[in-house]
Amino acid sequence: MHDISHKFQSADEESRRRIIQDFRGRPLQETCPLLFRAMADESWRVRKEAVEVFVSSDPAKNMVDDLLELLRCEDNAGLRNSAAEAVARLGAKAVTPLIALAHDADADVRKFVLDAMGSINSLDFVQPLLSALTDADVNVAAAAAEHLGNLGDARVVPDLIKAVATNENDLFRFSALAAIGKLAVPASVPQEIKQLAGKEALRKALYECLGSIGDDSVISLLIEGMGVRQKSSRNAAIIALFRIYSRSGTESRQAIESVLRTLKDGVIIPLIIASFDPGDPVLAEAIVSLLDIIGDNRSIEILLQALMNERLSSLALKAFKHLGPDGINSLICTFGNSDAAARSAICTLIGECSYRNGRVVICGALSDQSSHVRKSAVSAAGQLGLTECIPEIIRLIDDPDHDVRNSVIACLRVLALIDRSVIQATACQLGSSDTPEQRRNAAILLAALGDGDRLSLLVKDENARVRQTAVSSIGKLHLAMSSGTLLMALVDEDPDVRIAAAETLGEVGDSSVVTALTHALNDEDAWVQCAALNSLARIYPEGALDAVQTVLPGAKGLLLITCLKLLELQGTDLALELVEQALDNNDEEVVAFALSILSRHAADRIIPHAERLLSHSNWDVRIACARTVATLPRVQSAKLLMHALEHESNSLVRLQIESLLKGLA
Repeated sequence: MHDISHKFQSADEESRRRIIQDFRGRPLQETCPLLFRAMADESWRVRKEAVEVFVSSDPAKNMVDDLLELLRCEDNAGLRNSAAEAVARLGAKAVTPLIALAHDADADVRKFVLDAMGSINSLDFVQPLLSALTDADVNVAAAAAEHLGNLGDARVVPDLIKAVATNENDLFRFSALAAIGKLAVPASVPQEIKQLAGKEALRKALYECLGSIGDDSVISLLIEGMGVRQKSSRNAAIIALFRIYSRSGTESRQAIESVLRTLKDGVIIPLIIASFDPGDPVLAEAIVSLLDIIGDNRSIEILLQALMNERLSSLALKAFKHLGPDGINSLICTFGNSDAAARSAICTLIGECSYRNGRVVICGALSDQSSHVRKSAVSAAGQLGLTECIPEIIRLIDDPDHDVRNSVIACLRVLALIDRSVIQATACQLGSSDTPEQRRNAAILLAALGDGDRLSLLVKDENARVRQTAVSSIGKLHLAMSSGTLLMALVDEDPDVRIAAAETLGEVGDSSVVTALTHALNDEDAWVQCAALNSLARIYPEGALDAVQTVLPGAKGLLLITCLKLLELQGTDLALELVEQALDNNDEEVVAFALSILSRHAADRIIPHAERLLSHSNWDVRIACARTVATLPRVQSAKLLMHALEHESNSLVRLQIESLLKGLA
C-alpha cells in the first residue's frame, strides 16, 4: 500500500483512476485511507471511482462513521460532495450513523446530514427531521422542512404548520409551505397559513401551497392574489384557484362560479388577461377556463389566441359559446384587420357555434387569399347549411390546395342533404372528368346522394383509386342489389380494390356472397384474405371456424393474428385448441397474442408449454407467459414463476416476475 500510495501521486489522471479501480475486491480496511484521499482528488473521475469502490465494498459501521467524518472538511468541497454521494448510495446502511450525527455541533455538517437523509428517503428519518425544524441555523431548518415534504408522511403537517407560525424566516417558511403543499389533503386552511398572504416575498409560495391544500374557503384570498402587483404571485394565484375549482364538488363549484362572475367588468380582468401566456400551458388553461366562467367581453382577444392553440381550442370554443352573440359579434368586427390564422379561427368559431349571423363573413372568406381561411370557411359553410354559397364552393373543387379540395367535398356531402339537385349535377359533372381525383370525388358525393347506379359505373373506372373509393362508397349505402358489382371488384387487378370489395361485402351483409368470399381466402394478398375472413365471420358466423381452418395452415403475420382474433370470438374447445397450437409459432408477436387469449379463456392450456415459453428467446414472450402462468392456481403458478426467476437474466422480466409473485403471496 505504501508503494501504491506513492504511485497515486502521479500527475496523470487516468493512472490515478486505474489505481483506485484496482482496489475492487481488496479489503476495505486496507484501502480505505487511500480511497478517502481519492475522494478529495482534483479530478471528478477519480473521485467518482473512489465513491464507486467504497460503496461496492460493503463497508462496516465503523467505516461509515469514518466516511461521515469527511463531511467536516471545510476546505475541500469535492471531498465533502463525494462523501455525501457515498452516504446517499449506501442507503439503509447509513441510516443509524446519520441519525447519530443529526445533532452535531457544526451546522454545515448537520445540513449535509439532512441532505443525505433526503437522498436516502427513509421514514426512519421523520423524527430527526422534525427535531431539526427548530434548528438554530435557518439553512438546516429549511432543509428539514423540504425533506419532510419529500418523505410523504402526512402526519408531520401539524408540526410544519406550527413551525411556520413560530419561525418567521422567509427561507424557512418558503420550504415549509412547499412541504405542506406536497403532504396536506384539501381542507379548510389554518389561519397560520392564510396570514402569510401579507408578506410579498411569500405570496407565490403561499398560493402554490393553497392550490394543493385549499378548498373554497380560500377563494377570496386567491382572488385578491390575482390582483397583486407581482406577476409571478398573480400567476400562482390564478393556477391555485383553478386547481381548487377543478377538484371541487358540484355545490362548491357553483359557489366559486358565483364569486368569479362578480369580477365581470372589474379591474382584475385586465390583470388576468395580461398574464396569459400560450407558452405556459398550465397557466393558459387556467386563465381560459376562469375567463369562461367570468364571461367578460374584454377577454375575446385572449380567447381568440386560445382558439388558435390546439391544446386550448376546445376550452376557448366553449367560452365563446357562453359569451353568446355579443362576444362573437365583437370578434367578427375584427375579421378584416386580423391575420390569416385569426381569420381562420373566426371562421371555425362561426361554424362550430352555428352562428348564422356570421354567414356574410363566411361567404366572403371563401375567396380569401389564405388557403387556411378558405378551408375553414368551406367547413363553416357546411355546418351552417349555406346553400347560397354552393356555386362558390363548387368553384373551389379545383383549388390549388389539397386540404381545401377535401373540405369542399366534405361540405358538399353535407349540403347534399339540403339541396340535392345542385349537388347531383356537380357529381355527374365530376364523374365524367378527365381527372381521377375528380372522379373519385364524384364517388364520394354519389354515396351521399344514394345514387348506386352511377356509383356502379365508377367501380369499372380505369383508375384504381377511383374504383376503390366507389367500392367503399357502395358499402355505405348498404344496397343488396350492389352485390354483383362488388363481386366483380373482388377479382380486381388492384389489391386495394379487392380489399375494399371484401370489406364492403361484409357491410352489405348479403349471404349470397359467402362462396365468393370463401374463394377470396385464396387471394395472393394477405390483406385481402384478412378482409374476406372478417366479412365471412360477419355474414356467416356459423362458418367462421371452417373459414379460419381453411387459411390457418399457411397463415402468418397479420393473417394469423386475424385468425386468432376470430378463434377467440368463437371460444369453443376446438377454437382454443387451435390457439394453443400457435404457441409453437416462430413469430414472437403471434405467440404473445396467443398467450393473452389463453390467459383470458383457458389458462390451463399453457401448462404443457410453460417451462419452454418462460425460457423463450424473446423477453416479450417470457413476460406474456409469466402473466398467463400467474392466472393459474397459486401453488402451481408460484412454482413455475420461482423456477423461471432463478434462471432469468433480464432485469425487466425479473421485475415483472417478482411483481407477479408478490401478487400471489
